[in-house]
Amino acid sequence: MTANKKTFAFPFPEEMIFFRDNLDRFPDILVNALSGELPGMDVQWEMASSDRRIRNYPRIPGANARKAAVMILLYRENGDIFTVFMQRPDYEGVHGGQISFPGGKMEQDDADLISTALREANEETGISAARIKVLGTLTPLFIWVSNMLVTPVVGWIEEKPQLSYISREVVFLFDASVKKLLDPSIIKEKLYEVRSESLNIKYFDYNGHVIWGATAMMLNELLAVIKKTGAVID
Repeated sequence: MTANKKTFAFPFPEEMIFFRDNLDRFPDILVNALSGELPGMDVQWEMASSDRRIRNYPRIPGANARKAAVMILLYRENGDIFTVFMQRPDYEGVHGGQISFPGGKMEQDDADLISTALREANEETGISAARIKVLGTLTPLFIWVSNMLVTPVVGWIEEKPQLSYISREVVFLFDASVKKLLDPSIIKEKLYEVRSESLNIKYFDYNGHVIWGATAMMLNELLAVIKKTGAVID
């Protein structure tokens, strides 16, 4: 197993560091980064909660795992990159009430998982699929408790979107600065009550919003990719 492990590296010359001061080509840089070697599960699992780590939840799905996708929407404003999160309604399912990226299960009419992500983004944020340029995908993440294999799709919008949602699917939406998400001081740990169980969770504390679980794991991989490009202002 160890012998086949790939090295995480990007095909970027050192001079691309100048993009810290010029984000005009950020989408193109990210396309190249996402088509190269990704950080993968090891980076995702840096943000795993205690139940995943202690119980050694499987990382590889079985044949009966359901497929799903989320859309990580990105746009540029005032010298920074932003992404969009939502809070799900509090329901009986394992992800009820959590902060997440827009997304959901693949449906029969979806041509592929990118179509799933675009459809869900439209349903949960009001953004037309025609406005979203798909830059690539991150490493699929298997969520054992829901038997779901989730593909994170990264999309780009040319200008700050006007967001809208249906209250039965979304409690609220908010955008988040990637520059702030890259600040290691917002990564914290605490005990968290989940399904009548106390878990030790690692999370991103974004202005009081607790971003944890699968969303934090996918976000951590995205941030690792962005850091490697040198495309965000320090």
